Amino acid sequence: MRSLLCSAIILGVSSQVSAQQEDVLIHQLQNAVPVQSLQRSLINVAEQAGLIVLMPAGQFQEEAVALDADMTVGQALEHLLKNTGFRFQINDGKQLIITPVDAAVQNSKNVANEADVAVIYGTALSRYEFDEASSATGFPADIDELPRTVQVLPEQLVLDQNANDLNELLVNAAGVTRAHGFGGTETQVNIRGFTSSHLFVDGNPVSNRYNIDLANVESTEVILGPASVLHGQVSPGGLVNIITKKPEVEQANSIQLELDEYGKQKLVLDSTGSLSEDLQYRLIMSGEETETFREVTTTEGTFPSERQSFSISPSISYTPDDQNTYTLRLNYAKQELPIDRGTVAVADASGNISIADIPIERRLGSEHDKRESEDSRIQLDWDHELDNGWTNRLKLGYYEKKFDDYQTRPVAGLNSVPAGSGFLNVALAGLNRNSVQSNGQLVRISDTNPNVKESDLFLSNSLSGDYQIGGIENTLYLGGNFTRRKVKDADGAALTDTPAALIPGGFGAYVYDLSVIDINSSVQPANQKLAQTLLNDSEETIDEFGLSMQNLAHLTDRLNLLTGIRYDRFEIDETSTTYYRARNSGQQGFDKLATPEVSRTQTNNDNISTQAGLMFDITDEVAVYASYSESFTPNYIGVTAGSAASSESLAPEDSSQIELGVKTSFMDDKLRFTAAAYDLTRENVLRYENLVAYLNGEEQTRGLDISSTMQFVPGLNVLASYSYMDSEIVRVSGTSTANEGNRPYSIPQHKARIWGSYEVQGGDWAGLGFGLGMEHVGERFGNDANTFKVPSYTIFDTASWYYIPLGNEQTLRLQAGIKNLTDKKHFLANGSGDAYRINVGNPRTFYMTARYEF
Repeated sequence: MRSLLCSAIILGVSSQVSAQQEDVLIHQLQNAVPVQSLQRSLINVAEQAGLIVLMPAGQFQEEAVALDADMTVGQALEHLLKNTGFRFQINDGKQLIITPVDAAVQNSKNVANEADVAVIYGTALSRYEFDEASSATGFPADIDELPRTVQVLPEQLVLDQNANDLNELLVNAAGVTRAHGFGGTETQVNIRGFTSSHLFVDGNPVSNRYNIDLANVESTEVILGPASVLHGQVSPGGLVNIITKKPEVEQANSIQLELDEYGKQKLVLDSTGSLSEDLQYRLIMSGEETETFREVTTTEGTFPSERQSFSISPSISYTPDDQNTYTLRLNYAKQELPIDRGTVAVADASGNISIADIPIERRLGSEHDKRESEDSRIQLDWDHELDNGWTNRLKLGYYEKKFDDYQTRPVAGLNSVPAGSGFLNVALAGLNRNSVQSNGQLVRISDTNPNVKESDLFLSNSLSGDYQIGGIENTLYLGGNFTRRKVKDADGAALTDTPAALIPGGFGAYVYDLSVIDINSSVQPANQKLAQTLLNDSEETIDEFGLSMQNLAHLTDRLNLLTGIRYDRFEIDETSTTYYRARNSGQQGFDKLATPEVSRTQTNNDNISTQAGLMFDITDEVAVYASYSESFTPNYIGVTAGSAASSESLAPEDSSQIELGVKTSFMDDKLRFTAAAYDLTRENVLRYENLVAYLNGEEQTRGLDISSTMQFVPGLNVLASYSYMDSEIVRVSGTSTANEGNRPYSIPQHKARIWGSYEVQGGDWAGLGFGLGMEHVGERFGNDANTFKVPSYTIFDTASWYYIPLGNEQTLRLQAGIKNLTDKKHFLANGSGDAYRINVGNPRTFYMTARYEF
């Protein structure tokens, strides 16, 4: 360390600042720097400039002023070090060196003497975690000062772990577990025991069906627990807000190629820079043509599961003066993704149910099961700084998704092997909804969602800034937003018109066109893409208008109070047309309506959400907090889904959470630790039973989330989390209450994740890095009846990379890694709480990436 420090200072001290140093100093900060210790502020600025910091040990513990995001790196450093008696130097554009102003560096001996009071900070702590987020408050805030659990997952995690999609990134956060995601075609996770049905991008809502390409993700903010005060209707477990990449002042380009042993091929191009002094651009393009390990084998051959996608994301930022910034972002994506319902559960001769023991590459659907989609998103942001230092943020945008899909869906087992094909033979064999039986017979239907279109139009405006009252420093957020969500949906299925004389009791005249396969057979009968009959279609519009107010008060130097309140008004208008009515008994059959039935549902309601939290710094290293928060989701009866006993407007589903936590930071921020215990309740849960809707269900999760970042030696970074979730179905609405007291399906009690990396900081091997990770998920119930379990799993990942300098600010990063190092057979989640949609995890997979930066 001493020799590295000596070399750095000798190279860094010169009479003239080099052109390379000037390039670093004119970088604009990516984020504002909050009020904190001078040491943390210096490290924060260096991180944003991509610099390693060398500074005297034990210094800079005093409080530093906040820095605005419109400052350059040079301006920020000068501002921080003014009147401190220290100066800064930049070595080779890579190291920020802080030395006393009166230190005369004449030769290497003098430098050696200085080394006694110097400490080196290696790879930035924020390699895997940021200190700042705005999703919980509406304004940039240090998450260590908030009485909530907030975690930020940066792009560096995506690169080091080679994450394939947002779901893989999100499992790094405490309290987040995997969900089914409609056979892998949607972004869906569970947060604190509840399925997340909403996503936010740059602070605005989109459907969770939006599969954003990680190439366009700068960071991802995760709020654990209800968050309606700022965002309106959200899932009870928490909120995911994706921060996309924005234009930068400095010219930077990269090309990245990703490959793996099963046929993944993905190419990403990213370019940003200045078109003029006040105009910057960014263009990101991504294309993927990938084969996966899953495949369908029939008498006609083997058909591998394939993914194809293309996305383009241009953006422009215009800053005509110091007070205004306009950012326009566009995104277009076209995807063709396989709908893979996974594997199934099987009952043995004694009736015990477990996951089928079949090869993990075997798909039980057909080669035709795909979703073809197009996503479009446009957003305009205008940030205006007022003369008094307050900031007005205006956001206007539109998101749209269109898709068609087709799937051959497993739905039941058979009590005996059918005597032949056709609905009658299958029905006589005895349909078993609980699981596949020991005979291995699996019944499939073919259905579709044709010409689906979802759109979100959103407008929000907020005003935030600092003020003082009674000697108390405050930051206030005032905001309002309007969102209009429109959904055009339809359901179709392959039906057979069966003569009435051949129909067993309870079935309609039109029945599903069923196919039966033996899951234990390595070769299945040939699949055909069956013609679909339109069962129903609908159009719905949901308007939401909300007003929010939130205040962060620094009551004393050690006591912070966060309070917030929001009023929401939502209106729902749905028109539905039913062409074929499902029979309540069994639902295998349909009656064709002589005249299509057109129904309309109109409902509206109001909601008030609140939030309050108090944080107290016991010492400079330890803080404790307590908080209460709420969220809501509108309830309404989908006409095609069923009917309710009352046509009156339904109260929204509401959730509330009490959380107690501790946040610590030791060893100059080299060890940071957060723990939170919570009690989260979800009430007014809507449930359907035999097409009849019932309200007033209740579910609860009591748990503990622990997360930590560690950097004990230069270049070492560790991100770890553990979650305990005690989830319970407290009350079941409807006529059947058999599941009361059970555990909700697919929610583990224990979940742990750790990822660590080490990157050599100097010498001949500088830029060589290694990563090692582990993910553990406890066993989960496969349904709400708790009749079978999905087993626990522990998998390991490893990676290594090397940065090769090519000169002229050009770098090649080569990376290779192995996911699921021990080739553990595991199952990620299951959907709809039945035995027929159990996601299969990837086997051991070797991958390689090459990233050229210039």
